[in-house]
Amino acid sequence: MPFTPYTLQTILPSVTSSVTSTTPTSNNTTPSEEHQQQQPSPPTSLSSSPAQSSSAGSSFFSRRLPGSPPSSDVSKSLPASPSRLNNLLSGQQQQAFANVTPFSIDAAEAWDTNLYLGTSDGQVLHFTLEEHGKAQEVPYASQLENKINLGFGRKPVERILILPQVSKAVVLCDSTLSFYSLPFFDPIPVSLIPQIKGVACFSHDVAEEGRIGEDGTIELCIVKRRVLQILKIGELVQMKKELPLPDGAIAIVRHSRNLCLADIQNYKLINLQLPNPTPLIPTPQVDISSSPPSMTTSMLSTGSQKVPRPVLTVIKQDEFLVVSGNVSPNNDTTIGIFADSQGSPIRGTLQWSSYPKALCVEYPYIGALLRNNTIEIHNILDQKLLQTIRLDPSFEPRGMSFGHGIRVWMEGMAQRLSRRPWSSSVNKEGKDEDEEELRLQLRRQVARFSTVPARILVYGRESVMAQIVTPLVVQVDALLDTKNFEEALDMADQARNTLSAENNTHVERMQSELDYIYQKAGLLLLQETLFEDAFALLSKGNLDPRVVIYLFGDLSQCSWLAETPSVLLFDGIRSLLDTVGKIEDVVARTMKKNYSPHLEEDDHQQRSSPTMEMRKVLLKNAREALERYLTVERGKHRTLIGKGNAVCKAMDTALLKLYVGAGEDQSIYTLLQRPNDCSLEECANTLNRSKRYYALSVLYQSKQLYEKVLEIWTKIYSGELPDTQFTDGLGQIKRLLLRDINDDSQLSLTTIVKYTWWLMDNAPHDGVEVFIRSPRANEMDTDNILGKLKKYGNEAVRTYLEYLVLTRESEQAIHHTRLACSYVRDVKLELQNVQGEEMQKLVDGFKQSIHPAEIGGHDQTFVAYLGRHQQTELIRRRLLLIRLLQRSSLYDPEVLFQEISEAGSLKIEIVILYGRMKKHEEALQILIHELEDFVGAETYCVTNGQSTGAVPDIISVQGPVVTPARTSSLNHHKEKERSLKKKKKKADKKPKSLSSLTHEQVSQQLNERRQLFSMLLKTYLAIKERQLMLVRTMHLLTTQGYYLDILETLQLIPDDWPIQTLQDFLVHSLRRSLQEKREGEIVVGLSRGENLMVGGQLIDIYKDIGPTYVDSQSECQRCHRYLGINIVVRDHKNGHLLHLQCAKASGLIIPNDNTTTSISTTNTNTT
Repeated sequence: MPFTPYTLQTILPSVTSSVTSTTPTSNNTTPSEEHQQQQPSPPTSLSSSPAQSSSAGSSFFSRRLPGSPPSSDVSKSLPASPSRLNNLLSGQQQQAFANVTPFSIDAAEAWDTNLYLGTSDGQVLHFTLEEHGKAQEVPYASQLENKINLGFGRKPVERILILPQVSKAVVLCDSTLSFYSLPFFDPIPVSLIPQIKGVACFSHDVAEEGRIGEDGTIELCIVKRRVLQILKIGELVQMKKELPLPDGAIAIVRHSRNLCLADIQNYKLINLQLPNPTPLIPTPQVDISSSPPSMTTSMLSTGSQKVPRPVLTVIKQDEFLVVSGNVSPNNDTTIGIFADSQGSPIRGTLQWSSYPKALCVEYPYIGALLRNNTIEIHNILDQKLLQTIRLDPSFEPRGMSFGHGIRVWMEGMAQRLSRRPWSSSVNKEGKDEDEEELRLQLRRQVARFSTVPARILVYGRESVMAQIVTPLVVQVDALLDTKNFEEALDMADQARNTLSAENNTHVERMQSELDYIYQKAGLLLLQETLFEDAFALLSKGNLDPRVVIYLFGDLSQCSWLAETPSVLLFDGIRSLLDTVGKIEDVVARTMKKNYSPHLEEDDHQQRSSPTMEMRKVLLKNAREALERYLTVERGKHRTLIGKGNAVCKAMDTALLKLYVGAGEDQSIYTLLQRPNDCSLEECANTLNRSKRYYALSVLYQSKQLYEKVLEIWTKIYSGELPDTQFTDGLGQIKRLLLRDINDDSQLSLTTIVKYTWWLMDNAPHDGVEVFIRSPRANEMDTDNILGKLKKYGNEAVRTYLEYLVLTRESEQAIHHTRLACSYVRDVKLELQNVQGEEMQKLVDGFKQSIHPAEIGGHDQTFVAYLGRHQQTELIRRRLLLIRLLQRSSLYDPEVLFQEISEAGSLKIEIVILYGRMKKHEEALQILIHELEDFVGAETYCVTNGQSTGAVPDIISVQGPVVTPARTSSLNHHKEKERSLKKKKKKADKKPKSLSSLTHEQVSQQLNERRQLFSMLLKTYLAIKERQLMLVRTMHLLTTQGYYLDILETLQLIPDDWPIQTLQDFLVHSLRRSLQEKREGEIVVGLSRGENLMVGGQLIDIYKDIGPTYVDSQSECQRCHRYLGINIVVRDHKNGHLLHLQCAKASGLIIPNDNTTTSISTTNTNTT
């Protein structure tokens, strides 16, 4: 189909009838409102038949049947109901027309919603378009605004030029330029801008279109008889330059500094910066007999029978076009020559079948109104003829004008771009307010898209048409109707590639056109069972995926079509969609069309006939193509996935059904494990029917229905719902129970506890881990859990108790006691697996590893020795017990002592318990005489019986230590507060430094420590081996002599010890005693000095206060009782006397370092 860039559309069918229906009172008045007429409503759908459309009148002047050549004739009769600017005034009054002298249109110009027509009887007709507020009506109605009599008699108007930059219009009539203001075309007083007479022709600067000079003016070129004037038009008119023009000019155009003009002999180029013109070619001539009757030739006649008819125009900067040829009716050699600013020919030449009356350039196209009643459209770039539009001879074309554009309604575009919400036939309900509002918005959008600017006007004797760029949708739609898919899609793709990223009406209109084209092409290809190509086009056309899914009956739900956002369909697409039907119908029609003779035979044969197999293959291909289409669409909607969007819901549900039908398990899990909008009910039923229970659980998990997930997983693990895809079942259950889910509606605490006990029955270690690491572990009933854990063995109980005691730092003594007893039971079990002498070997090994008689040797505690020899589980169990016994102070030592005593051979553990029970002598006896742990004994004394040595890190053979998971982020503030409380508790539990203890506490600790070291000294002295006894005693005296009383020590030490042996102890003790004595003397001296200072200050105060007299009649200022013999307080500020208790109650006596300030006391004996 040939490319048709333009379409003609009638704007005014009959100016004469419009004017004759108006009876003005003067030559410059506005018609009354009774002449304002509203245009007919545009069609809102494509439901009307072709016959109806043609009878109603075509919107496009060159409307033709599909497939007709571009040069087809325009309809012989003008539309009876013209479009949009049509029927400017209907109800033609033939009698009034008969009484008025007829006139014709000789000039036309448009701007915005204004249309200005110059007539042959010296008038300018001003029409306007008004915008209406009601969306259901046509957005524009036409009105004859004014008739302006120019005052030159019945002289024809030769040209109208609109200058919107300065809000002025220029009219040439009777060789006179007159000026008018826009938009109402009011005459400008001659006192401001006088008329200019003797004008042969004039032109504006094409380069200034849409621009204005820095001084707020634009330039106008005027040619008089032999002079060229350049005027500056603004609020006033100023002469800028005047150039001599000996030969004059009858036509002129300008671009920047270059002018192209024609006189009666030649075309010429003039550069305003150069002195001499450049001649081009001769000016074409026409016989006087062939000139129009209204043409005035007296000015142009030179005595011959021919007059010049030049035609020229601006192409772009530094490029012009001039027409050459014979103007005779039989001429077929008319050409257009392109010339640059130097006068050199460029490009090729244009050829017309007849001599042009007028040219209009809308780059890259140029339109020529020819004398044979046709308009030929050429491409400037390659000079090819693109389109020929034939005009009805009754139109009597007189000229073309290229202006600033006027808005025109295009019915063809409105019919195709009209959209409305679509819902299934089974889901039809009454329209609600939202749907009605949506319909109104869509009608407004169509009105906006279908109103386009037309810059080229073609005017005849009494009619005006707009030459409009043919919409892409109109051209391509005709190609699609004739099955020219390749050419149609090529045109659409080219237009699509030119779309800009700007958000404006043009881009929106073009996108809407492309959507219509691609959608229609896709549905047409779908009828041909070209599913892959069809769905690709539907995707490019942005068709709602719910409509495509609707074509597959088993995948769609009618309710989807009624959900928000609404499904919007072009009217033409809706009707085509009804024709297409379901995919099964498409395949059936294709089978009937291609295999009709064989279908009946196959119906009587087995079901596996070739035609049945072909049907299955086509349906399978359709579903595979749909799967790929939905995958692409899902990518386009990725920002909406997981937010409950109705479109995403339909796509994800359909995709899941397709995956299930095709057996694509991996695709199912990929879809469900990521954010999705699958319909829960439909997808659950689909997965249940296909026995994909694990996939069903993944679906529930994506919807945060965790209780259902756990129910399915436990049933799959137990074999009630078999599914081989469920691997690492217990691990998955544990991980879900440990997830940070704080919303009871998703996973309640009761459900967590319920399935944790189920997990305990199948994997006790995992169950205990959930009880410990669950973000909601703090909310669980610990006593209930401990009670039920008994049946799962000591390890489960011990692990949970470790969590309570070590991690949560429980302050319940029962928890500490039970944990210690649990450790004791573990040790007992290990003792049953070893020989009896194994424990003694440990003691013997320790004794051999140390050298107590050598000071500075390998000194270590028995506990440290156990930490370095963790070869057996028994030692590790003992270290756990020892660590708890030393660190905790909440367990019951009596209960543990009984448990440990039954185990036997646990000497160091018994020592710790003795320390808790304050049985220090028994503890030291075991450390010294049985274990020979001298370092441990000294540590025991230093720590007041709390420890026998630091416990090293314990190597675990049970795997990594279970640590609690982080708590819920939803309870961030609560957890922060709980953390602060824990830190405070830890700080409270830390051993207090001497500086933070009270004097009594410090004294009590020191006394207890002195007693312990005294016991230790006595124990050392009781060692039978003299050398060992001497070494350990001297080491104790040297290192811990601070805690030993020198007199008591001297009494305990044997008399036969040489004095040199005790020298260090004595020196340190005496030096310490001397230091304490001197420090005491210093304190006493300072105290005496301070007392003297205070006494002096008190005497000064007494002097300032003076004597206070108290007798038996003196009263207390506060209680008003007699002072009697009580202690009296005098307020030194005002001299009032008060009882001591009353002074305290009044706040006069403020204790400060055991002194009383600002008071004066006296005894009643003072007079």
